[in-house]
Amino acid sequence: MEWNVTDVKQTTDVLQLEKCVNDHDGIELKVAADWVGENDFAIYDGEQLIGYLQAFAYLPTEWELNVFVDPNYRKQGIFTALVEAARARATEAGVEAFTFVIDDASESGQAVLEGLGAEYRMTEYNMILKKAQLFLKADPDFELREATADDRPFIVETLGKSFGNTDEEAESIYQAIESDDRITFIGVASGKPVGVIRAYLASDTQASIHAFAVRPEAQGNGYGKKMLKLMVQALFRSGRTQLELDVETDNDRALDLYKEAGFVVHRGYQFHVLAV
Repeated sequence: MEWNVTDVKQTTDVLQLEKCVNDHDGIELKVAADWVGENDFAIYDGEQLIGYLQAFAYLPTEWELNVFVDPNYRKQGIFTALVEAARARATEAGVEAFTFVIDDASESGQAVLEGLGAEYRMTEYNMILKKAQLFLKADPDFELREATADDRPFIVETLGKSFGNTDEEAESIYQAIESDDRITFIGVASGKPVGVIRAYLASDTQASIHAFAVRPEAQGNGYGKKMLKLMVQALFRSGRTQLELDVETDNDRALDLYKEAGFVVHRGYQFHVLAV
């Protein structure tokens, strides 16, 4: 059957499909509700949304994709139709690759991506705060302060160096996730900025820590531990006690740091890359 790829009619359609897929597959893959309608693709059967693809242009040449297909409509070409529609738009924009994100427990997702020829890149753990370790010995020479506009060059350079991105790539990623519902802090040791940590304020009680990095030349001094605990304290003071973060599964150093701060592994998410 040939499916017509169109625009999303309303956000509630997407949220209902998200719940349907997660409940059926026993997974947790979330759409970015605030971005519905920005760069996405939908397939309807009458008034029912049965397929949805959401694309995030974090880099000029690479899109990150989340795809949902109603379990009752699988193996009917819906996934392929959505990807091909995204491919057409991406090609016009100069995009060279798609990165698909799937729940580590999604057997159907892994099978579909294997059929597409997508290459596995890595797995990230999603970690949630189980029991906060808030005690931190006072250090008059270290502080965590809220970032200002003047800190932007430092933030972009630090994130680029820490995550292996060029300055241009780091700037593009920063712009893509810059919004009023995110806060950024700078770790300062003896008056010198040494690291960056950010959080997405999901609700009055929830937040997601991300873009957390200590400059390479400043690592090994315990600054990361101090920054993380001070950030948790700041979020707790704002009433946000339901916290989460993501970390690559092979980053043992970061994983140990998060566990020490009271975070535990919740789920795993695989990243697969496909050339456009």
